[in-house]
Amino acid sequence: MPATTITLGIGHLPSDHDRKTQLDVHLHLNCPATPISMGERWGPQSIGASFTLQQATENRHEEHLRVCGCDWLCRLALEERMSGHVFTPEEILQRRPEQAAPAAEPKPAPSQSSPEPQLAKIRRALETHDFEKIEGLRDVLNPGLVQQIADDWRSDLPRETKDAYAALLLDQVADCVRPIFEDALASPSVESRAYAVCVLTKDFGRFDSMLVNGGLDAAKVDAAVRTLS
Repeated sequence: MPATTITLGIGHLPSDHDRKTQLDVHLHLNCPATPISMGERWGPQSIGASFTLQQATENRHEEHLRVCGCDWLCRLALEERMSGHVFTPEEILQRRPEQAAPAAEPKPAPSQSSPEPQLAKIRRALETHDFEKIEGLRDVLNPGLVQQIADDWRSDLPRETKDAYAALLLDQVADCVRPIFEDALASPSVESRAYAVCVLTKDFGRFDSMLVNGGLDAAKVDAAVRTLS
């Protein structure tokens, strides 16, 4: 029978020098209401709890997710809020980045040339405004790729291309992306303006405050934009 519980990650807190307490994150395919569980195990004892994707990615769980290599769930939770669609356990699993799969031994560092194929895919998706591909490519971003993409951006690009950049980088807060989102504050796209508010304030919780009945409210977005002017 196929497994219904999948390990998304395990780890130890940096302060746990003796590695006596193991943290874990699991995905439960047979529990659509609360598909994410997080636990702690020390010796024969353990504690744990199950959560929705939104609950699991609250600030109080940030370190637990990070040490288990599961901070990608935070990006997925943002995507869930933006789409208004609650992901099923299977959809969460489909969106798990390949590098997030648990491994017994650390993986070797990628070679110097490994980002290039991904960068080519990203550039092609941006040029063709392929927002469906852009959604999946967010998971492959790393600081080096983000810097290269930011270097590609120009203020004289077509607006739809600039909106594609904003959609790709909507959960990045590095200084190099700020010009992209400062420009996006003036975009005709309400989504781009909303992303800009969240990135420039580094407060992704503001996205929820701009929603009405599950969709972005232009008046609320513009009010938030004015606070940054």
